[in-house]
Amino acid sequence: MKTTTVSVAEGKKGFSRLIQDAFQNKEEIIVTRRGKPVAVIVPYEGYQHSKKAEGYRKIMEARDAFLKTGILAGEIYKESRKQLEKRP
Repeated sequence: MKTTTVSVAEGKKGFSRLIQDAFQNKEEIIVTRRGKPVAVIVPYEGYQHSKKAEGYRKIMEARDAFLKTGILAGEIYKESRKQLEKRP
């Protein structure tokens, strides 16, 4: 994926163009302030993918924590099910 860097001032001037570039060209736009990155404009598909990857990473971290304590997946499922059934 192509990456472009723009300052906040440049981004203000050409915001519509930046959005179009991100969408049509599958381009990441890094926005800087005083030369330091402060934000990224990415195509929505890329954002969705990163959110899914982050969710998967969190699940794997939780899985590792449960394994270290000896808690089994079946126990987690049963307890989660009980708590969900108690909700109004």
